Amino acid sequence: MPRPPVATFARLVAVPENHAALSAARQVAECVASRKYDPSSNPLFLHGPPGTGKTFLVTALIEEVTRRTPDLVVAHLTAGDWKEWPAGKPSREADSLLETARTCDLLIVEDLQHLSPRAVEPLVQVLDHRLARQAFMVFTCLTGPCHLPFAARLTSRLACGLVVALEPLQATGRLALLEEKAQRRQLAVSREVLSWLAEHLTGGRQLEGAVHALEVLSRNSARPLELAQVADYFREQAEAGRPTVERIVREVGRCFQVEPRQLQSGHRGRKVLLPRQIGMYLARQLTALSLQEIGSYFGGRDHSTVLHACRKVEDALAADPVLSGTVRQLHSSLG
Repeated sequence: MPRPPVATFARLVAVPENHAALSAARQVAECVASRKYDPSSNPLFLHGPPGTGKTFLVTALIEEVTRRTPDLVVAHLTAGDWKEWPAGKPSREADSLLETARTCDLLIVEDLQHLSPRAVEPLVQVLDHRLARQAFMVFTCLTGPCHLPFAARLTSRLACGLVVALEPLQATGRLALLEEKAQRRQLAVSREVLSWLAEHLTGGRQLEGAVHALEVLSRNSARPLELAQVADYFREQAEAGRPTVERIVREVGRCFQVEPRQLQSGHRGRKVLLPRQIGMYLARQLTALSLQEIGSYFGGRDHSTVLHACRKVEDALAADPVLSGTVRQLHSSLG
């Protein structure tokens, strides 16, 4: 079986949703590979919903710096590596992890939202040590640093460098990605087929998998792929893999004991206001709907109201660990 292609900056399809993050990752890669320090880019904090390309970017960054400077030591960790941080005196494994995090040339920690509360102080110490050494760090997370439920000692340090958001791909971006990947594989697939996939599949991983599937389907078909054939093949995946705003409203209503129709109404009571805002927040995180489309579903509200609701929820999540856990569970069950 052929090995999957290596993640590189050249293989990343540039679209408006990832332009800023790609530029930032290239900037850090250049600094690390050439051993030049830029305090404005350290740490680099990439955040966005699942499937927006965070892991691809850091993997491409690693590929770039190790290709150009093979003797660089890179530590590519996840917050899960810090999850079972011991209480009291650190274990031998914890000491080894800390030493690696302090001394490597480039430290990458992914999925920071899963960091154990007990690991906050050790990570603060690592940040201070590496900033003093002028050694680069890259973090990935679902939310921005200021919205993490951790002490300000950590979040302020995470936010002191370059913080860049990755947005979910919109339909035009998804189509551009599919067209680029199909062209690279020399797949003879109509724009109609690719447009259908762009409308019905959302995340980058889903789209990547779809291109692989198209390759197999094309190989086993004597004729060019038709839309009906492709739609039939992907329909179940499209329906299961893409949370609808209706499902989000239903699950949020069940969680907060509010009728879905109340979330879609103009009612502004306290019992309804926060759940409605959370529904808007999750719809923005998990669907490809525009702010205007989300607002329309939630009682005909405009895009600025949706944006305000999302910011209010982010502030509430940062201030309330219990609410943060509830929303995180909703996000996981829906996504």
